[in-house]
Amino acid sequence: MGVCSVNHSGTKPIICPHRFLENNLVFKNACNAAFGDTNNVLLFSEVKISNVGSFDFVLVKHKPINNKVDDFCIVEFQSDSTTGTGELVEALKDFMKGKDVLENKYRFGMNTYNTIKLSYIQMLIKGQVMEKWDKNIFWIMQKFVYENMVNRFCLTDLDYNANHSTQYHIYDLTKNSEIYNLKLFDKKSTTISNLLRAFTHQPTPSLDTFVGVLERKIKLKLGLIIE
Repeated sequence: MGVCSVNHSGTKPIICPHRFLENNLVFKNACNAAFGDTNNVLLFSEVKISNVGSFDFVLVKHKPINNKVDDFCIVEFQSDSTTGTGELVEALKDFMKGKDVLENKYRFGMNTYNTIKLSYIQMLIKGQVMEKWDKNIFWIMQKFVYENMVNRFCLTDLDYNANHSTQYHIYDLTKNSEIYNLKLFDKKSTTISNLLRAFTHQPTPSLDTFVGVLERKIKLKLGLIIE
């Protein structure tokens, strides 16, 4: 819809994966991490594989003057998502009309938990393949989303290890005069066994609490009668 990042609660969440394409910075950093340089590297997008899905991008290092694959790595973009997105559309329309949208408040929210739930499954599926192939997959994430994922899944043991297949390149937007530029802030890594351990050891909500929610709904007559 033309909006790549938003101003929300003092942060600048990236909500469109295209925002990570600035100056090919993320691809250069992935190349240097995986291959040591960008020589003889080609970029392919939306590469499909059976039973796995599509990879956002594949960086392929080929032999000089040759079409033989020397090495490759996967690059996945994970931007955040929003609720009440219609308000952002309205903000964009106001901006195009010349209105000062920074002075107005548009009622939208961040849907970060949903973003993380969906991406976590992808990390398990695609990361498992990469470990078996002994290849790297780079998850390009904004600092806010990465930290939210770590906190929600109580992830530990994420210190950077170049030998891990699952790599996190963590970026953020930094102000440069009147614009914001993408900047690499940190690198982390993990194993699929570590991700699975965190995924399967999430705290179970109280049954009594859930039953209480249902009983309040019954009292308020919020249910539909099945006839």
